[in-house]
This record gives sequence, C-alpha cells and structure tokens, in this order.
Amino acid sequence: MSLVGVGGQGVLLAAAVLAQAALLDGLDVKASEVKGMAQRGGSVLSTVRFGAAVFSPVATHVEVVIAMELLEGRRAVPLLVSGGALVCATTRISPGCVLRREAEYPEDIAAAAAKRRVRLLEVDAERLAARVGTVRAANTVLLGVASAVLPFTDAAWNGALQAVLPSKIVEINRRAFQLGRDAVPATEVRK
Repeated sequence: MSLVGVGGQGVLLAAAVLAQAALLDGLDVKASEVKGMAQRGGSVLSTVRFGAAVFSPVATHVEVVIAMELLEGRRAVPLLVSGGALVCATTRISPGCVLRREAEYPEDIAAAAAKRRVRLLEVDAERLAARVGTVRAANTVLLGVASAVLPFTDAAWNGALQAVLPSKIVEINRRAFQLGRDAVPATEVRK
C-alpha cells in the first residue's frame, strides 16, 4: 500500500503506524519513502508492504492508497489495482503552477477512480480532526478510514498508535482514528 501527501502532513508518521500495526499482527513488513522537496511542501510518497513474506518495499501497483491531499490522491490513482481503494482527504493544497494560474486544480478524482475501477473513500479529515482539538491528527483520521479496508485487528491498531506516537498525543489520536473509522459507510467496510 502507499501513502501520499505533501511535506508536513504526517505521511511518514502514518506509514510508521501502519507498518507497526502489520508487525503487531505478525506480518512481515518492508517500507520505503520518497520525500523529494517535502520540507517545502513537496510531494511525499511512502510505501508499506506487508504479508507472510515480503522481500522488497518496492511495489508497482498497490491495493490501497491513503492520500492526505486531493491532488496527490489524483496522482496516485494509477498506482492502484482494479478493485483497490483510495482513501482520500478532501484537503486541497494548490501547487505553484495552480497559484500562478498556469494550470487548474484537477476536479476529476471521482472519474479517474471510476475509470480505474477503484473504490473512492473521500473524507474531510481536517474537519474530523478538528473535533478532537487539532487538525494535525488528520493523518490519523485517514488511518481510521483505511482500517475499514485493511486486515489489521483493533489490538494491532491500538498497539501501533501507542508504540509510535508520543504518549501525550496518543489519546487524541485514538479519538481521531475512531472518528475516521466511524465515517466509513457500513457498505464500504472490508468483509
């Protein structure tokens, strides 16, 4: 699976939580990241592969993408296999070319997902995170949404949050995770 966003959105932290959840459920895990100009708001991509035996963090196609920003989610649609899931925040961070009016912000994420036969789970992660007191927990809201389509147990998710996050923010992030999970319609939950 892949996680995408821009620098400062907590992509790498979310990937660490996800990898820890897989480990706590007894799976082999390999992870990689591409940060580019992340410190200046550039694209960030992290790939986390898990299973009985994983030999490389590299994946050409994935079953799930968590996108912390709408344009990055749109860019990640080609990474998904048919039948995959795109968990995408509605957050918009316009790149320079859009700010300079050289290009328009793409509005076709739903069409792109449908064309690829990908389930799109869009959520206003920042709004939900604000309900727990900080929009910085938007990444954890998205993990909660993704938990509906990922195979990890509740114990693994809780243990991963506890293991990866500083103790002073664990409870806020647990609440953010639950808000994300509760935002997923029952029809979208993995069986």
